[in-house]
Amino acid sequence: MLCGCKGVRYCKLCESSERVKKLNFVNSDTTTYSHFCLECRTNLACEHFPGNTGIALSGISVYREFVSPSEEKSLISEMNERAWVLSQSGRRKQDYGPRANYKKQKLNLAGFNGLPRYSFYLRERLKVVPELSDFRIVEQCNLEYQEEWGSCIDGHVDDTWLWGPRITILNLLSDTVLTFTRGECEVAVPLPRRSLVVMAGNARYTWKHAIRRGDVNQHRVSLTFRELSDLFLKLDRSEDGEKILD
Repeated sequence: MLCGCKGVRYCKLCESSERVKKLNFVNSDTTTYSHFCLECRTNLACEHFPGNTGIALSGISVYREFVSPSEEKSLISEMNERAWVLSQSGRRKQDYGPRANYKKQKLNLAGFNGLPRYSFYLRERLKVVPELSDFRIVEQCNLEYQEEWGSCIDGHVDDTWLWGPRITILNLLSDTVLTFTRGECEVAVPLPRRSLVVMAGNARYTWKHAIRRGDVNQHRVSLTFRELSDLFLKLDRSEDGEKILD
């Protein structure tokens, strides 16, 4: 199997290649670790994790069992009926949304045909989540992870020119950990199978988030839903924004 890695990205399928051997790796400077407690909704010291230290990670909500086992099975079946495309860092993807050149801040709507029908009920269910009542989804990105591929996603902040203040991720097929980093601080947020995580505020804009290779121990699929940014809608691109929202 081929991979879609390039630049500084790599996976188990290409890590012994000449391209990857030439890369310069920088060791992490993280010195403060904490666990996000799903019961107390904090990464600060609590009854379950009294040893937690560091700065507070705000803007995170995790909802367990957001879909049922039968719904999970149906979603995976629907996705597997469609083609998966090779992506970076040992992943495969299916992208439903406008194509964007983030560096040049240009949008291409030529291939945008709307969101898939099979996830309509999910998009409606998201509106019931307290912080998502006005969430207008314009992109759905499905990512597939496999342990044998060395799948991961490096620490990053989602683009802020195009994407709005809330990012939602549905985690399917296996448990994993969403790792947040900010300076020397690191927070591990557990994502149970079939859970939904909502990132807003500091978690969205101030902290980088990642899925590390060591936290992909089984087959995993995620569905990420995004909204447009106020910045994009207010600029002279408002016509494109209306086309996407329609």
